[in-house]
Amino acid sequence: MGVSYKVAQWLNSIGHDAIHLSDEGLNKLSDDQIIEKALSENRIILTADVDFGQLITFKKSNPTSVIQFRIFDLTPENIIPKLELIFDRFSEELNSVPVIITIQEHKIRLKEI
Repeated sequence: MGVSYKVAQWLNSIGHDAIHLSDEGLNKLSDDQIIEKALSENRIILTADVDFGQLITFKKSNPTSVIQFRIFDLTPENIIPKLELIFDRFSEELNSVPVIITIQEHKIRLKEI
C-alpha cells in the first residue's frame, strides 16, 4: 500500500500481472492477509509500509518478495523509473529467490530472505 494504482496500471501495460488492493476493494486487509494473498497468487508486494519487510523476514512459511519504498516522493513519476532500474538490475533475483528490495532516496539494498 502507499503505491499509486497508476503504478499497477503501468506494470500491466508492460506485461506484468499486477493488481492494486483498492481495485479489488481489499485495501482494508491486514498486513498478514496481504502477505497470504501475495503468497497464494505468487505475487511480489510493492509497498511504502516498512512493516512488510520485517513481517516477511520473520514469517516461518515460504516468504514472498517485497519491494519497499522508503522515499518521500511516492508519485508514479518517481516510482516507475525506480522500478525500471530494479527490473533491470535484479530481475534474476526477483524471479528465483524471495528477496526484500529497499529503495531509499539515494540507495537500493537487496536482501535474500
